[in-house]
Amino acid sequence: MILNNEYPAPTPNRRNLIVSLLFGLFIAFFLIFFEPFEINISSGKNSIESLLFYGLISTSVLIVFLNILPFFLPQVFNDECWKVKHQMIYCSVILLVISTLNGLYTNFINSLSFNWSNYWWIINRTFVLGTIPFSFFVLIDYKRRDVANKGVALSIEERKNKNELLLKNNVYSIITDLKEEIFSFEDRCFMYASAVGNYTDLYFFNEGKLSKSTYRISLTAFENQLKTSNLLRCHRSFVVNLDKVIDVSGNAQGLKLTLTDGLSIVPVSRRYIQDVKSSILKST
Repeated sequence: MILNNEYPAPTPNRRNLIVSLLFGLFIAFFLIFFEPFEINISSGKNSIESLLFYGLISTSVLIVFLNILPFFLPQVFNDECWKVKHQMIYCSVILLVISTLNGLYTNFINSLSFNWSNYWWIINRTFVLGTIPFSFFVLIDYKRRDVANKGVALSIEERKNKNELLLKNNVYSIITDLKEEIFSFEDRCFMYASAVGNYTDLYFFNEGKLSKSTYRISLTAFENQLKTSNLLRCHRSFVVNLDKVIDVSGNAQGLKLTLTDGLSIVPVSRRYIQDVKSSILKST
């Protein structure tokens, strides 16, 4: 069942660059110091420079898969549909690419033409080195994130149970991208806003009904015109009214905020967890 649990999708960041570099160094130094799979450094074809290039291949592949592809394909690498099993499969694809490139490089330094026997040889050995550590890392990282975010959710809930949020009634006037269009709303009814391309959907809960209004304005432009901390950016696609939060839960991806209508659930991505936590606790 853990394979179907939510897991944060790969996103371009400095941490992934560091992981890519360290993994490549690990591969290179592992080959140099332990000389597995009949590798002998004294042989010219397995010189230190040649073995370091295996590490360079691994680092380059990881940078492409962990930083470059998520940057250009954000619709694919989306937290809303990414699970532990997807991360496992993605790691297997990364290993397959690393294996293939290492196999081609092995043929090159040995002056061999491509053949399936050598290809499967290097793939099998790369998977022996990589599959178990990658799978172990994903499961450990999932558990760490899940426990940490549930702990944050619990601390927020405990504080909220002791101190009810003071409801405010601020009035906002927002300028849209359309010429001379301005709309106004009161935050006592405002629930959350979500980005839809160049438009933003605003959701209001009034007299027991949830309604939606759509305006031509980016979520960032909408956020920049807000003047109080109770309306807060919590995700790249959401701004939420913290006064409307009645329940907080956590998982490996981040937090989930349940709003007063009992049906609206707004995600909090890992980038905004600390901001949401600080704002809620400061308001209680």
